[in-house]
Amino acid sequence: MKIKKDKFFRERGSSAKIIKVQCIKCGDMLLTYQKDGPGWLKRCYLNRIISPENYHDLQFNKTLKEKDLGNLVCACGKVIGSPMKHKDGRLAFHLIRGNFKRLIAKNS
Repeated sequence: MKIKKDKFFRERGSSAKIIKVQCIKCGDMLLTYQKDGPGWLKRCYLNRIISPENYHDLQFNKTLKEKDLGNLVCACGKVIGSPMKHKDGRLAFHLIRGNFKRLIAKNS
């Protein structure tokens, strides 16, 4: 997995890690995400989602609106996050604390 190095990466101290986000209820892996900078994982920006492909490809849809995005839901039905638009204009999932766990990928 290759780390994306762009203006967002540089603005957050040029440090990043690859994180796997799992459902707390059933343990299913939901997505792989590039977390830039230190701190809590509060939101997952679409342009930082690495896999699965259906979430990764959303970043290229220029007509996608926040209301069209829908909740981030696990296969077991647990709602992990809700759609949001950050102040810089990027679409993201606002993650609900306690509904997911994060694991740092070994090959980051």
